[in-house]
Amino acid sequence: MVFSFFRGNKPSLLQTGPGGQSRSHVLDRPEMSIGRAGNADIVVDDPFLAPIHARIEKQSDGTFIIRRMGLNPIMLRGEALLQTASLKAGDSFRLGKDVEFQFLEKAPAKDAPKKEAAKASDGKPKKPLFKQPAFLAGIGVAYLAIVGIVGYVILSDSGSTEGGPTAERIHAEAARIPTCIKNARRMRQVSEASFNGAVGGRVGRDGDATYAALSLASEPSDDAALAKAAEPIVEAYKRTALAALASENRGNNTLAQTLYQQTYDLVPDVNCSAARFALQRRAAVKPPARR
Repeated sequence: MVFSFFRGNKPSLLQTGPGGQSRSHVLDRPEMSIGRAGNADIVVDDPFLAPIHARIEKQSDGTFIIRRMGLNPIMLRGEALLQTASLKAGDSFRLGKDVEFQFLEKAPAKDAPKKEAAKASDGKPKKPLFKQPAFLAGIGVAYLAIVGIVGYVILSDSGSTEGGPTAERIHAEAARIPTCIKNARRMRQVSEASFNGAVGGRVGRDGDATYAALSLASEPSDDAALAKAAEPIVEAYKRTALAALASENRGNNTLAQTLYQQTYDLVPDVNCSAARFALQRRAAVKPPARR
């Protein structure tokens, strides 16, 4: 199945994960978005991805770049992507926990005879493998990739000092919700696209205090008033998350998964630790796929 990716000359992405599954995506449009939203060009069913996590863009010279949407983490060639980067054949980038894409671009067939002719005309003895520049460069790239992945794991785990799910952890995450709203407002001031890629949910009816509504509004601006406005969300988050935790402890994972989803829906912001906690627990209690 993998070899089918090499048919034709159209560049493509080879997706691995979630769950070890593999898929191919031909890059046949000027822009292709990647995320868990249903309107993304490449939909990935992974709770750790933003609705629109990244975008692949074709340049005027035929090359491709990857663009990070908002503050969503992307590891490219073993290093954290800041904003945009060019994609070269064989480049791999990772989204979320275990979703990886490899950029594939078949070289023109006319190049192959040139390479073979060059090999045939070169009568010089070949250097040992460990002295060849390409081999040494490959070792260096592999080393940097390992260091980058290790750093990513450490950094991704450093956002929360608590371990597993506890009532204390839930109360701590709920207390961070007003701060998450302030951060979402700042993000929207910097980039509307980044905000839309990270924050989901509905605004609701007039007067409803939803996370999306408070994130879109400029008032209340002072901390005390914002905490007061967010109090219904905070309390609902604690009630729902504690109910999910109780169901998880009783072994009722089906109910726990539903309740953790409802917990996330109260704070639909992938950059908020309270939302990530709900997504992590939802993934943890998800029943294994039937074969």
